[in-house]
Amino acid sequence: MDKVSLRNVWKIYPGAKTAAPAVRDFNLNIGDGEFMVFVGASGCGKTTTLRMIAGLESISRGEILIDGKVVNNLSPRQRNIAMVFQNYALYPNLTLFENMAFGLRLRKMEKYRISELVNQKAKKLEIDHLLDRLPKDVSGGQRQRVALGRAIVRDPSVFLMDEPLSNLDAKMRVQMRSEIIRLHRELGTTTVYVTHDQTEAMTMGDRIVVMNGGVMQQVGTPEEIYNEPANRYVAGFIGTPPMNFIPGRLEKTQKGYAFSNRMFLLDVPAEKITPAIARYVGRDLVGGIRPEYMSVRPMTGEGRPANHFAGRLELSELVGADRFLHLRYDETDTLVPPVIVRGSVRDKFDPGTMLYVTADMGMFLFFDVNTGMRII
Repeated sequence: MDKVSLRNVWKIYPGAKTAAPAVRDFNLNIGDGEFMVFVGASGCGKTTTLRMIAGLESISRGEILIDGKVVNNLSPRQRNIAMVFQNYALYPNLTLFENMAFGLRLRKMEKYRISELVNQKAKKLEIDHLLDRLPKDVSGGQRQRVALGRAIVRDPSVFLMDEPLSNLDAKMRVQMRSEIIRLHRELGTTTVYVTHDQTEAMTMGDRIVVMNGGVMQQVGTPEEIYNEPANRYVAGFIGTPPMNFIPGRLEKTQKGYAFSNRMFLLDVPAEKITPAIARYVGRDLVGGIRPEYMSVRPMTGEGRPANHFAGRLELSELVGADRFLHLRYDETDTLVPPVIVRGSVRDKFDPGTMLYVTADMGMFLFFDVNTGMRII
């Protein structure tokens, strides 16, 4: 059974400077126990959608259901949800114990039961030794654990998390990310998590919703989103470095088919020529390939590799075990961006070096020039 359902949900702010809705015709079913992540750039509508689920924002059109019940007109308190905010939202004058117990006291729960639950959850979060302190006396990571504890102690039907890790440093974000994943596996509570960080989305979500301009661009597992992006926006947003986009056209050759522009001609494997892509023969389109599906080789006398083009090295970035090589293949048009190849620490070349760039054409994707939608 679906735990949360959004049906044709719109959010239009009265008097907004732009006529565009903040959220447009949003449809999504979130399964019981699922960890769903909303990801997108600032202003894409992800937090607005989360706040509509919570009841903190009214809905302009559509329906939201929790446990099969329409909750449009229910207050946040009546929806049996718990929300974890970006800024922790702790009461500064209450101890950590009192912060975690606050919601239970509003429910008129007996004191011994409150104490039992708070201590139990605090121990799970490894903050049981801090419960008598005030929020100002503990670290940001510990305050975030308290915010999580305040949510889980209530045993809600749904957890809603709005960028809960964005105020933490990089090391603490990784630690808390693991903590949230572990808690979700233990508790099995349906969770909707908002982030602008694609790494969080890819590592935490059972499924991911990619949003842009108030519109859901794609929903799928991390693998589907990464390997089968619905359009250029998703392909370019997900991945570090992002997918390379190369303008060109599809041609029929004596060997079969090729993707070409004035700088190169790359053979396209026969298995990629579906009826959908065959319609583009002789037409402009955009090729897309991830940096890890390309490699480089010095331009020596060993012969030219198959499916290659030449590129001049502009920039080499050493990132841990990887080296990101930025190569300009079209030096006559500065508007054409360089391609980025994910190499290794051994791929050490001086800027300005000419290199052969080889592409795995089996991993090449093609996008419509006008709509941006993926063809294959």
